[in-house]
Amino acid sequence: MLVPVKACLLGTLVLAGSAAAAMAQQTDPQTSTAPAPVAAPAPGGPTQGAEPAGKLVLLFNTGASALDGRNEAILDQASRLYREGRPIIMIVSGSTDAVGQPADNLLLSQRRATAVVRGMIARGIPAERTQILAKGETNPAVPAQRGVPEPQNRRVEITWR
Repeated sequence: MLVPVKACLLGTLVLAGSAAAAMAQQTDPQTSTAPAPVAAPAPGGPTQGAEPAGKLVLLFNTGASALDGRNEAILDQASRLYREGRPIIMIVSGSTDAVGQPADNLLLSQRRATAVVRGMIARGIPAERTQILAKGETNPAVPAQRGVPEPQNRRVEITWR
């Protein structure tokens, strides 16, 4: 059985198995409102969707954790991958850019990852086969200065093993 592991508030928060399922079943006002538009990635940067080395990327607007239509399509793709390959664990890692306070960004990254897990559960992926990682601003996709918005860092990555 997997148990939740929490790191310091400025580091990474990990929820696995039943803890991830419990988190995904809680309601979140930000994910129950109308979806926010997704910011377009910068030219030459990663695109939303399939990425090399077996990962899917969902992008979010500043401060938002709600899913939109493009994110829904990626969740459909994750569900297909799960059904076709039967991975043991689907790892959902939330991240933010460096706008705002680090502690707030860690919580926002958790809300983003939780929203994605909810979408995966709704598509038939068992909750006990998910793991939520909240990374906050600690793992940027591209370098950025503190306080400067970076759309590519406002993301959730889905990987599997």
